Amino acid sequence: MGEYDKTGNPLLSVLVAIVVVVAVIGGYVWATYTGPVHTGQVLSVSAHPIHRELSTGGGLGGLNGGPNVYDEVIVIANVRIKSTTKLPLFLQDEWADLTLANGDVQQSLAASGEDYKKVFIAYPELAAEKQTPMPRGITMTPGQVVDGQLIFHFPISKQDWDARKAFDITIGFINQKSLVLHTMAESR
Repeated sequence: MGEYDKTGNPLLSVLVAIVVVVAVIGGYVWATYTGPVHTGQVLSVSAHPIHRELSTGGGLGGLNGGPNVYDEVIVIANVRIKSTTKLPLFLQDEWADLTLANGDVQQSLAASGEDYKKVFIAYPELAAEKQTPMPRGITMTPGQVVDGQLIFHFPISKQDWDARKAFDITIGFINQKSLVLHTMAESR
């Protein structure tokens, strides 16, 4: 029988064991990694500032009887999503995060169903931009590409929109990581 070699370096044995374990884990990750399950892009973004001054007369208006001022921005984004997995994807919801110049973040859910239609009734000047809305609650088949329009509302002024730091659209999926689509701040 062989004898235990007491002259071996235990540090070398530990180092060899660590290298073997890391190699096995790395090989497993490399062999099983399938990449992202979806991709997407923002095809276009347009912002429509709305400024209203409402007054009901003398002492009923805003501060000291002045008008009440309402600023808002309607953002219309056309996006494309592609399933890159061999399994179905379940699209759940869409929302946008707007990072203002001061670092505050505002979030808006995309208009859906009847609300999507009502936007074009309330703001007929936007009718020329109307396209097919991005559906919610659909199942995307492997390789399927879905194009659609999303509408967001932010209670900010045009100046706040123009000075924004970021505008990111998120597509939420059931049982999958959300897809975040970044837009360039220059797309106004």
